[in-house]
Amino acid sequence: MDRRGFLALTGATGLATLGLAAPAEAAGGYFFNRRIPDEAHKMMGKMAPSGITSFSFTPSNGWVIVTQKGGYFARNIPDECFAKLKQMIADGNRIHCVAFAPGGGWVITGDRTLFARNIPEECYQRILSYYKAGQQVVHVAFPPAGGNRWVVVATKGFYARNIDEACYQKMRELSRGGHRVTRVAFPYTGGWAVVAGNAFYTRGIDNECFQTMRKFAAKHLPIHNVAFSPVGNGWSLISRG
Repeated sequence: MDRRGFLALTGATGLATLGLAAPAEAAGGYFFNRRIPDEAHKMMGKMAPSGITSFSFTPSNGWVIVTQKGGYFARNIPDECFAKLKQMIADGNRIHCVAFAPGGGWVITGDRTLFARNIPEECYQRILSYYKAGQQVVHVAFPPAGGNRWVVVATKGFYARNIDEACYQKMRELSRGGHRVTRVAFPYTGGWAVVAGNAFYTRGIDNECFQTMRKFAAKHLPIHNVAFSPVGNGWSLISRG
């Protein structure tokens, strides 16, 4: 079902320039999008001043945006996912991540709790174990090949299953170098991106996306969110500034 959400625009006095030729700047964040739905791009411009914590796509090119201030907007995501997102925010959770698995499952993680539906059982148990250990899960990613393939990133570590070995080794390398991995993303065309603030590694992603990541880093803008669309090799980069 087509779904919309609650849009909190507290403090949104400076909306982003919506052109795609350069990173758009809002009062509280920067972003650059290429080949994503126009509506998603426009909503991002409105919501960026509130600090976007998660922007993600479903396998069918639905999408959802969530902000630090409790704003959210979704288009064509599963009904139950939308309802649980709304409930978790109403209960006072700050949402870290909304992620969609290739087989139709999904997971929402927040600073207090989580909810998942039809994701690999091992992935769910790993997420749950982090919360039971007093950590929060800040990010979950699923490679497009599906199956028992996933990455879970917590506040003090990460765990991956059946992903590209080079991707996993770069995650370890960044972690050992004193960087905290915060995002891992997998384009539908193949490849991967690992982000740890201003540090990142990529392989096989769109070259313009990689060059834009470099521009963000050169401007000392940590990358807080990377998302790849299942349509047209679209992508999105977000920094909260």
